[in-house]
Amino acid sequence: MSRQKLSRNAPCPCGSGKKYKHCCYSKGFDYEEGDDGTLFKSIPLSDDMKAALEEQRRKFIEKHGREPGPNDPVFFDLPPLEQIEHRTVQAMKAASLDPAILYAYEKTGRIVTEDNQHLLSEADLAEWQNAIDEYERKHRKQQKPPKYPIGTVALYGPDGNTTTKIAAAVIVRDGAGPILKRWVAADVTTNPKVQQELKAFFEQHGVKSVAMADRNMGCPHEEGEDFPHGEDCPFCPWWTGKQGSNRQD
Repeated sequence: MSRQKLSRNAPCPCGSGKKYKHCCYSKGFDYEEGDDGTLFKSIPLSDDMKAALEEQRRKFIEKHGREPGPNDPVFFDLPPLEQIEHRTVQAMKAASLDPAILYAYEKTGRIVTEDNQHLLSEADLAEWQNAIDEYERKHRKQQKPPKYPIGTVALYGPDGNTTTKIAAAVIVRDGAGPILKRWVAADVTTNPKVQQELKAFFEQHGVKSVAMADRNMGCPHEEGEDFPHGEDCPFCPWWTGKQGSNRQD
């Protein structure tokens, strides 16, 4: 059966409801379609995986005296799946891994890291994140009412990992509009001058509690000022369809 790459305009096979080009197209794998319409997920093999597969092939030939066939399991000498999962959970507990990650693994059957998330579909990543969020909701301690004035810190950058802008706000009382201040720099999160000014800004307004984002919330440019409302930022293609009024999820 021959295969060809899935059309960029086709619905994404991951089930997100988006077009392929707006979802998993830029991931580290490809979706391919067979002549009969069957969809396949094609993931490039790393050198380590190639070496592991060649070792399994060698072991199979030594044991069975023939080349492995298409219906033979690749890792034929492994214990049952249930036993592997049990051992994995025990090892994660012994390593004192974050219990939220352990919960997400038991619920989804996968572990998501910075090294492998580019190989997972948007739907798989969403399922993992939902499991993490579910654990945190179940185990979150009852929070006390916020004490005013409240300070907030939001991070922005050209992509999800590089932060070049910090926006801080102070809310003096419930219902009051925010008092804003911004800093822009290549090293904005580690710049001593920025850190001192941010601290002074909060102290000036008597801030008693601070809420801070743990990741970039968008690009450093502002919709309506740096680019038209309802459009994607032309300077930060990584955020296409992910922020502002043009957000697609």
